[in-house]
Amino acid sequence: MEHAQHVASPPNGRMAAYVAVIAAVSFAILTALVVANRTAVIDRELILSLRAEASPVLTTILLAVTFTSGRLAIPAAVLFAFALYRRSGARAVIFYAAACVTGELLDALLKLDVSRVRPHGVSPRLTSAGGFAYPSADAMLAVLIFGLGTVMLAWTMRSGRMRAAALTAAALFVVVASVARVYLGAHWPSDVLGGVLAGIACAAFYVSALRRSPGVRVPGAVREAQG
Repeated sequence: MEHAQHVASPPNGRMAAYVAVIAAVSFAILTALVVANRTAVIDRELILSLRAEASPVLTTILLAVTFTSGRLAIPAAVLFAFALYRRSGARAVIFYAAACVTGELLDALLKLDVSRVRPHGVSPRLTSAGGFAYPSADAMLAVLIFGLGTVMLAWTMRSGRMRAAALTAAALFVVVASVARVYLGAHWPSDVLGGVLAGIACAAFYVSALRRSPGVRVPGAVREAQG
C-alpha cells in the first residue's frame, strides 16, 4: 500500500529530547513533593476554589469531557492509529501505539508505588474512579492518545492554519480533561499535573526516538515550513 506521505517526524528531534528530560525532571520533583505530603494544602485550596464555580451546565460539560477522555480513550486511539497509518504508514502507528501502551503501564506502576488515596470529604464524587490517585491516568492518556495523536497527524497537514487549529484543540482538550477530573472529585490537582507531565515526557521521548529512527523522512508540510 502506497502512502501520499511517509512517516511523519518533527523537524527537530533534539528539541523533543529536551522536552522529555524537562518534563521527566519536573514530574520527579512533583512526585517527591506528593510523597512528602507537601502539596496537600494547595491541592485542597484548588479543589475548593474550583468547586466554588460549580453549576449544572459546567458539570454536564465536564462529565462529557471525562467520558471522552476515559471511556472513549481506546476507540479514539484506534481511530488515531488508523488515520496515522493512512497518512504516515505503519512506522508512525508503531511509535504511537508504543507511547500509549508505555503510558498505561507507567501509570499503573506509579500508582502502586505512590499509593495515594483519592480526595474524600473535600468535594462530591460526581464520576466513577477507583484505585490509587497519583498520577491521573485520564490526564496522562489525554496527552498521549489525543495530544500525541493530533501532533503526529498535524505533521502531515500542509495547511498551517489547520495544524494550528488541530494543535490548539488538542491542547485545550488536555487542559479541560484534567480540570474535569478535579472538578468531578476523582483527583487532586497534583494528580492531574503529574499525569500531564508524565504524558508529555513519554510522548516527547517517543517523538525523539521516531526522529532518529532509520528511514524516517520529514513530511511535505514540515519541509515546506523549513524551506
